[in-house]
Amino acid sequence: MGDNVKNNKKENRSRRPSAIPPAITAPCVELSGNREALIEGSKGVLEYSPTTVRVNTSGMIISVSGRELNLRCISASALIIDGFITDISFTV
Repeated sequence: MGDNVKNNKKENRSRRPSAIPPAITAPCVELSGNREALIEGSKGVLEYSPTTVRVNTSGMIISVSGRELNLRCISASALIIDGFITDISFTV
């Protein structure tokens, strides 16, 4: 019986992938009420006005609509939009 358990452990190890697959690079959107949106995974700003901000991410475009929108903080892969947010849409 002991040999059987050892063989099962070997089989289980051999079925596991040798490396963890890369994480899906989907963007992350975090809202603070309707006054602030943090978008992680940004690849660049496509449109920016006081009423619309469109952000390119891997695989989709995120559009934020509202009033008095500002890009408060921009880094290489994230940005913060503040203002009065009325709508967020995702285009694949």
